[in-house]
Amino acid sequence: MNDNKKPEPNIATKAMIEHLFDDAAALYDHAGPSIFACFGARLVEHVALEPGTRVLDVATGNGAVLLPIARRVGPEGHVTGIDLSGTIIQEADRAVCAAGLTNVELCKMDAEHLEFPDQAFDVVTCALSLFLFPDIDAALREMYRVCKPGGYVGVSFFDKTPPPFDPGWPILLQQFMGHKRGVRMPQQVAYAPQEVEALLGRIGFRSVATRSQTNDVVYATLEDWWDFQFTVGTRLTILAMDEETRASFKDEYLAKLRPLLARDGLHLSVAVVYAVAQR
Repeated sequence: MNDNKKPEPNIATKAMIEHLFDDAAALYDHAGPSIFACFGARLVEHVALEPGTRVLDVATGNGAVLLPIARRVGPEGHVTGIDLSGTIIQEADRAVCAAGLTNVELCKMDAEHLEFPDQAFDVVTCALSLFLFPDIDAALREMYRVCKPGGYVGVSFFDKTPPPFDPGWPILLQQFMGHKRGVRMPQQVAYAPQEVEALLGRIGFRSVATRSQTNDVVYATLEDWWDFQFTVGTRLTILAMDEETRASFKDEYLAKLRPLLARDGLHLSVAVVYAVAQR
């Protein structure tokens, strides 16, 4: 037996993902810059939306995609947002009420088992979330099923190049491995554009068009960046540590990042693949 063999990371279960976003809901997209709101609005720009369109937003979170869609389709249109986390749905509801939108419905629901009839929506969207689903094909098949023939799906993924949140996450993941700890997401987190095209194509979507955009995301302080980790999947690995280990891990990690700080903060590269396809 090889005692030096690296342990396999635990794979996050559906229950773990639900609890993750229940616990992170209040802070979600509020630690540092609101990147998910920004990237969500950009996905909406790529999708064909007109007044009166009926839309389903899968893994809606606190409304990064749902809110701009609701404004675009107008009062004669309608958008339904679903999420596995009931707590983050409550956050989305607060945002909807604050925006004065009346054409929105929010439901706690499993994306792999959508509770809607066939061909119920003109457009289905899902932003930066499909890698969280244990059965990504099942979720995409459900999105296909509830989309009308000739309708559209719009999805986004982190691109592989550069790695997401480069160099912050690569350094963090390397340190996780050094501590022999890790909770892995159910799917790979980043996809090349051609992988997204293949993923949608094998479900039956056609005319898949992808566009990748690289962004310079700036966290004003290292503490902002560290707080961000508690709103996404890295939270699961960090909270699995005892308090003493977590404190020393944080000190070690931030020490590695400190030389990378610019005057205005920590600059990280985040590339996002936006894909639109037809049913």
